[in-house]
Amino acid sequence: MRINKYTFFLIGYLLQNIIFWVGIQSSGITDLTINLLYSFSNGFLATAAGIMGLLISRHWGGSKSAVGKAVMFISLGITSWGIGTLTWSFYNFVLNIEVPYPSWADLGYTLAIPFWAIGVFYLSKATGARFTLRKLRGRLMLILLPLLAAVASYYFLYVIARESSFVIEGELLKIFLDFYYPLGDWIILTVAFLLFGLSLQYLGGRFRWPVMIIILGFIFMFISDFTFSYTTTVGSYFNGHFADLLFTVAIFVISFGVTGFDTQET
Repeated sequence: MRINKYTFFLIGYLLQNIIFWVGIQSSGITDLTINLLYSFSNGFLATAAGIMGLLISRHWGGSKSAVGKAVMFISLGITSWGIGTLTWSFYNFVLNIEVPYPSWADLGYTLAIPFWAIGVFYLSKATGARFTLRKLRGRLMLILLPLLAAVASYYFLYVIARESSFVIEGELLKIFLDFYYPLGDWIILTVAFLLFGLSLQYLGGRFRWPVMIIILGFIFMFISDFTFSYTTTVGSYFNGHFADLLFTVAIFVISFGVTGFDTQET
């Protein structure tokens, strides 16, 4: 995978955020402005990376090709997630209040899931994953990989959370989001696993690694979301928590894979 101007930006920003996060952990600070700045930094990274991805999708004709649609929708998901995180920071910095749940920030997060699902769907079309469904190996993966994702979801959401006396309660929208986020993660991870398992033999040439990196990024996002859900459930989360570092890595990896589709490397 070639290095271009977009990947230079992403690598530099990742290193900056890692140093930033290590500094927060070393200081032991959990409730000061520097913690809020880390969340803002994640939001800026995602928004900027999403815009870069949208520019890259234009090289493929945008909505005129399967690859263009894949890059476009995945980038829209990254941008939407970033706007949600920046909205989270707006509550903290401008309104100076604890972020309510649900809040307007959730609008960005909820929109990211369908954008990503559509993007991965078009990515599967571009890689030829559908062809292996005709074979026994493809049919077995169609059954086993979603099952593995479902088991992982159940373990993290219910088994671990139940140990902390997890109870779903509150308004209808909150109850909906409590189920929507883990279900959305399960769908994304399932589609990503299927794409990897069914199209591996078709992934060759220049774009083999970008596709695999994007899939890896969604696995990181799955882990990040469940880490965040668990820590907020048990009351151990704070801005700049390890969960936020996982979000940094997830957004970086997905975005890094997207930049691999740039056809105008420098």
